Amino acid sequence: MKENFYNINDVIEAAVRIERSGVDLYLKLFDCSKVPAARDVFNFLAAEEEKHTGVFRKLLESSADYAPRFKYPGEYEQYLEGIASRMTDAVKKSAMAIEAGNIEDAIKIAVELENMSIEFYSDVKKQFEGANAEIVQQIINEEKGHLAKLEAIKGDIKF
Repeated sequence: MKENFYNINDVIEAAVRIERSGVDLYLKLFDCSKVPAARDVFNFLAAEEEKHTGVFRKLLESSADYAPRFKYPGEYEQYLEGIASRMTDAVKKSAMAIEAGNIEDAIKIAVELENMSIEFYSDVKKQFEGANAEIVQQIINEEKGHLAKLEAIKGDIKF
């Protein structure tokens, strides 16, 4: 579903929620894993998502007139539920990969999620101009940095 955002703060709040879901994902993977190298990777990734959450929360705090919303009507609520569903599916797939001893697949799933986030924010950026587009670009840059770290980890771990 393609969602139109009219307020940049809604985009930033969605980013905070996406990152929180990422923290939950990686902590669950950490808990599921019995392989020390995998546990290290998932702990690192959870910390990275937590850092991104902090970056995005600071962006929200810089908007003094913004009061976060906790209920979203209509399509926006469905979109957020879709994110949660994809994260839940990713946790299940990654947990099965870990149980099968396939850390590589679990990391590939994390890479997919980061790519999905980058694609989502790239689409959202098209809806804004000027400073608001720059804020969305900052979010994209954070996600790209995380993707680069995932790719580097993928190359460092012996599967």
